[in-house]
Amino acid sequence: MSFVETNEIERYKDDGYCLAQSLIPLDLMEPARARVLDMVENQPEWKDQSWQIMDPASGTNSKGETLPAGIQGPSKHEEVFNVIAKHPNIVEAMTDILGGEVEFFTDQIGLKHGFVDNEQGMCSYYHQDSYYWNIEPNQGANCWIPFQEVGPDNIALAVKPGTQRGWKLHEHETYNDDPTMGHMSDGNYHSFKRNRIPLADVDFSDEIIYPMNTGDGLFFSNYTWHRSDPNRSGEDRLFYGIAYRLKQNN
Repeated sequence: MSFVETNEIERYKDDGYCLAQSLIPLDLMEPARARVLDMVENQPEWKDQSWQIMDPASGTNSKGETLPAGIQGPSKHEEVFNVIAKHPNIVEAMTDILGGEVEFFTDQIGLKHGFVDNEQGMCSYYHQDSYYWNIEPNQGANCWIPFQEVGPDNIALAVKPGTQRGWKLHEHETYNDDPTMGHMSDGNYHSFKRNRIPLADVDFSDEIIYPMNTGDGLFFSNYTWHRSDPNRSGEDRLFYGIAYRLKQNN
């Protein structure tokens, strides 16, 4: 029997998203959360561009060093993340949701720092993952997992039901986060832009914002419009995004 309820699988097919409560055990989530917070203060020297950092002019850690806001591909570096990204519950759910044998695609951890209190608050605007990933329609899905309880104004994810229908990519525009995110190269900070569906094209009246508990998983297709609220809690908030796709026959 699938870890995801049958009615939720039907919701995914119809509306492009579904929820699985208590997807990842708490005894795996807490060590991973503690490790992320430790890395904020003691950043490992991973050899690829894993770190998306805030503009140092806007914030640093307690040592005055760069402050991560996103970590790309953590599961390939440390087992504490790999056991979540490859957890049997996720594999089973992805298999049933996508309708066939699946393989891991990518993962990332997001950090929304509690001291950021400006209007944008490093929120994530509506976008479609395939605008970044270039996965074929109906071939990939993401699972968004909070490291602690989330709700409105506390980094909760919002989705627009049915936006995957027709499997079309909407035109996106570029924007800067505030404060910006970027990379360090040759001792200098270089910001980068992200992509969003133009705000004028978004009708927020039918969006669904999901309150979630630690270890819950919200699955959505690589074409489903989704966004993430800013963090108004005053405390650092973390989430894990894990993507799978139907297995490729090479």
